[in-house]
Amino acid sequence: RDRSGLEVASCRAMGDDNAQAQAILAKLQSLRDQREQIVAKITELDGQHSEHQLVISTLTPLPRDRRCFRLINDVLVERTNEEVLQAVIQNRDNLKKAMEDMAEMLKEKERELLEHVKKHNIRQTSDLGALNARAHPQQAEPTSGGVLV
Repeated sequence: RDRSGLEVASCRAMGDDNAQAQAILAKLQSLRDQREQIVAKITELDGQHSEHQLVISTLTPLPRDRRCFRLINDVLVERTNEEVLQAVIQNRDNLKKAMEDMAEMLKEKERELLEHVKKHNIRQTSDLGALNARAHPQQAEPTSGGVLV
């Protein structure tokens, strides 16, 4: 069992050394960290997608030839509403595609994480407590039959 509350049952059953168990848990933590990074990136892209959608809904009812300003790499440029609207729509579509790609990466990372957990028989210690309670139900029941007032 390590500090994160995980136990590698296969290492204990096979009598492997602690270093190998730590390497397995380090790999598990690395996979979890990678998964969380992907989730954070998807969340960030979703926020940008929403902002682009808001700009599109603001610019759409305006006249196409109206003067419009757009900030590009800290430079404010003057364009027509139509030019800016097309660029923002294209950026929004690119963000949506990137989010879809990241969602696929997330599925793959979760599959890889599950395979690692199954391969090394990794269980949460809270899961072990639940299994122990099911195996020994008389120990899980309270021993006191008194009434609290």
